[in-house]
Amino acid sequence: MLSSAAGASQRRRRGTAKRHRAHVVRRTTVVRSTTKRPSWPSTSYAEKEQSEIRAGRDRIASQIKALTQFVYVFAGVSKGIENAELANRNSEDSSATLSVEQIERNKAKVRDSIRNVRAGLDALESSFRFNPVLQNYYPSVAGVAKLVQTADSQVELNNLDQAGRSLIQAVNKLTDALVSLR
Repeated sequence: MLSSAAGASQRRRRGTAKRHRAHVVRRTTVVRSTTKRPSWPSTSYAEKEQSEIRAGRDRIASQIKALTQFVYVFAGVSKGIENAELANRNSEDSSATLSVEQIERNKAKVRDSIRNVRAGLDALESSFRFNPVLQNYYPSVAGVAKLVQTADSQVELNNLDQAGRSLIQAVNKLTDALVSLR
């Protein structure tokens, strides 16, 4: 009989041990299921970075378009100013002659337009300089506004052809910057 009592005691201990293990397993399962997993953002950092680079490319492309359109108009206006000045110097009586005041007003309009283009390029440079994602690409756009400022000074000195060349250099620099953004 003693053996049957000892067996019953062992069975109770085993049963208690099994219940304890089951309780621990259930408890850890509950703990695991109630802790929240961190929710990951819907877009990764790499995707956001690519989005910023894409936006930078779009800003550069926009400036290239604006600048090339301006260069096209500038070429015609500067040619008209040069022809009018030449006609005035030769005292010709033709349709190309304009009064000195009209020529100066046209030059002032050109300089004003150049300043507006320069403001857009300054904003572009700033957007690259102060954006952490685009800072690596800032050297490729740095100095574009300075080229346009040089063109403004050249118009003021009546070097319209050189001003046009400076504007073309700005377009070239922007095109190179666009290629460098990947």
